[in-house]
Amino acid sequence: KAIGEACAIIGHLNGSLDHEAGGEIAGNLSALYDYVMQRLTEANLNNDAVPLQESLSLIGEIESAWNAIPQEQRTLPTAHGA
Repeated sequence: KAIGEACAIIGHLNGSLDHEAGGEIAGNLSALYDYVMQRLTEANLNNDAVPLQESLSLIGEIESAWNAIPQEQRTLPTAHGA
C-alpha cells in the first residue's frame, strides 16, 4: 500500500512539471521520476528493499536541492505581477 502511495505522489510530481517553462530541468526531473517509478515497481514486484532505498535516496537529493532554494524564490511569478 505504501509503495502505491509513493507511486501516486511521484506521478503527481511528474504530472505537475511545466516542460515549457522548465526546459531541460523539467525534462531531467521527468526522467528521474520515471526511473523512480520503475524502481518502486521493481521493489513491489520482487519484495526488495534495495530499490526502495535507492528511490528514497534520489528523492532525498531533490528535497535537499529544493530546501536550498530561498523561500522567497520558490513562488512562481503571477501573470499579474510582470
